[in-house]
This record gives sequence, C-alpha cells and structure tokens, in this order.
Amino acid sequence: MAKLLVNIFWSCIYAMIIAFIAGPLTKSSMGMTTALIYGVLFGILFTIIIPLVLKQADK
Repeated sequence: MAKLLVNIFWSCIYAMIIAFIAGPLTKSSMGMTTALIYGVLFGILFTIIIPLVLKQADK
C-alpha cells in the first residue's frame, strides 16, 4: 500500500511539472486539477502494469 501511495504522490508531482511546462509551450491552459487526475491515473497504472511486465520477462 505504501508503494502505491508513493508512486501516486510522485506521479502527481511530475504531472504538475509537465502541465506547468507544456501549457505555455502549446498555448493552452491545463489546470492543476486535470494534472492531478492524470498523475493519479498514471501512478496507479504504472504500479500495476510494471510488476506484471517484469514477471513475464523473467519467465
């Protein structure tokens, strides 16, 4: 459970940084709420998918 929370936390931080940098570059406004939602989704996905891929690679 702690691993999931740490991954979600850092995914949110990285998503907010990417939104802060990419917003002006694309001349669009991406809200911090949207960045947090993307961060949570990618954090959960990566926490679940990466161990499954690594297990299959060991076989």
